[in-house]
Amino acid sequence: MDVEEVIRRLTAGTERNRVQFREGFTDFAARHGLSDWEGWFSPYDDETYSQVLQDIGPDDVVLDLGAGDLRLALMMAGRVRRVYAVEVNPVVVGTALGIIGFDLPRNLHVVCANALDVAIPPGVTVAVLLMRHCQHFGEYFERLRAAGCRRLITNARWKSGVEVIDLTKPRLPFAAVREGWYACRCGAVGYVGQGENAESQAVEVDDCPACRKWRGENEASRETNCRFGWPGIRGPGVLGAGDAHAGGGC
Repeated sequence: MDVEEVIRRLTAGTERNRVQFREGFTDFAARHGLSDWEGWFSPYDDETYSQVLQDIGPDDVVLDLGAGDLRLALMMAGRVRRVYAVEVNPVVVGTALGIIGFDLPRNLHVVCANALDVAIPPGVTVAVLLMRHCQHFGEYFERLRAAGCRRLITNARWKSGVEVIDLTKPRLPFAAVREGWYACRCGAVGYVGQGENAESQAVEVDDCPACRKWRGENEASRETNCRFGWPGIRGPGVLGAGDAHAGGGC
């Protein structure tokens, strides 16, 4: 398969896939709990994709959350053992599958569903969440860590660039941060203190002030996050820049 040729065909259909401007999309987004720009489709630049690709390897099993038109999933499928691509928008992913056709790799498994309704597939080692407007980061973080996923490649916390989060790394209590940047498992980031340590790397924390609000809002939905099994089975430490990935459901 000529991946570059398939990507060119997908790129040619980008404008047709901007379904946020189509009749019916608003109701669709409401049914899936997508807010603000969360369900909008727009691909990233090559630099952002390159940053993701350099952080995966041949032994990885990747979960692409909000896979959009599958262009990144196709690139990753050529580098890793298996890719699970989940995309909530049937128009975007359906069009993409039609363009890819019989060039779909055997190790690329595609599901059209809200990723919050799909159990984490077994054996996933790394997840990719390119969604600057994601409103459910904390839910994904907890579910991925509970499933044994080791890394999360994302721009959802800092809203630009790409960071690789070690999901196995111990986290400090928020109260232990006296001066410097922090990044929390709920998705909140910020700075504590008077700016005396502004060049520091962000510290991974638990239980930041935003966690209380996040936990309260998500307690009711937490019980239904895994209703369905898998079918068939710019801040410190952030690299590069990008616009917006495809997809929703996060």
